[in-house]
Amino acid sequence: MATIKDIAKKTNLSITTVSRVLNYDPTLSVTHATKQKVFETAEKLNYTKHINKKQKRDEHLTNIAIIQWLDLKEEIEDIYYMSIRIGVERRAAELGFNLLKMTTEENGLPDDIEGILAIGKFDQNAVDEIAKLNKNVVFIGTNYPLNGFDTINGDFSQASEIALSYLIKQGHKKIGFIGAEDEKNLHGYRAYKSPSIYTFIDYLSSRDLFDESLFFFENTSEPNIQVGYKLMKKALDTLQNNLPSAFFVVNDAMALGCLNALRENNITVPDDISLISINDLSVSQFLTPALTTVKVFTEEMGEVGINTLKERIEADNSIEKRIILGTKLIERDTVKKIN
Repeated sequence: MATIKDIAKKTNLSITTVSRVLNYDPTLSVTHATKQKVFETAEKLNYTKHINKKQKRDEHLTNIAIIQWLDLKEEIEDIYYMSIRIGVERRAAELGFNLLKMTTEENGLPDDIEGILAIGKFDQNAVDEIAKLNKNVVFIGTNYPLNGFDTINGDFSQASEIALSYLIKQGHKKIGFIGAEDEKNLHGYRAYKSPSIYTFIDYLSSRDLFDESLFFFENTSEPNIQVGYKLMKKALDTLQNNLPSAFFVVNDAMALGCLNALRENNITVPDDISLISINDLSVSQFLTPALTTVKVFTEEMGEVGINTLKERIEADNSIEKRIILGTKLIERDTVKKIN
């Protein structure tokens, strides 16, 4: 497991600077490039699988485009997608693939691009535009299936059940929710469509534990630190002395915002309130306190994505694949066992 000292050594930065970057210290004045270097180094050091340099590479150079939902600045605010991208880059290096990185703001592709990996939660208009660029497209990190396309994702329903089951086993019955979803991503399935949201409602309702007054949600395409901070502040202002014993937060980035809001209000985690989230980003182990979370295997998602695209290019397979990777509880320091 990587340490802050390891990251500092790799980046030629002080341990203090690295720690402040990883904790998103708003008073720290460093460049965007420095932040990106720290986060990418943390993600790469946290990844335990090493590149297989002996693997036989294709004689034919395959050119792949990566289209990213977030630009590099936005990626820093939610490094979930950075982690997926790093997995793609590692597997591409093993295969000897050439990668062209793009965002949705860019138009057109070079003629020699053989396939596209689209990373992020694209709305239907973006999906339609990407589909026009190339016949070989794989989407990674969507919350819903896309008809006609291969999709790769983590099992967020399973992750949510793991988190909620763990809280209940630790004695928590009054559980709050902090989450977000962009209505453009819902595709008309149902209200509160994301797997984490409907699993939270269904799982607790089936046990007579769901309390709508503890449910704090925002319609936004960027469920990041700022949104987590804002929603936790709203929860504290709304609930006053009627706070839950624990909050379930839909991702680590928002959980960090929640920690900041609780700290500002002199509420101690986990002594006063417990917190659990989903993702297990590299920064989660370096937070104070270290975040209890459910691991989504993001870099493996990137690997599986490029493997799936490789198969589609080589076999011209018309059968779409929907691949869901499992998740795993990571116990750290933000959940307290209560009677």
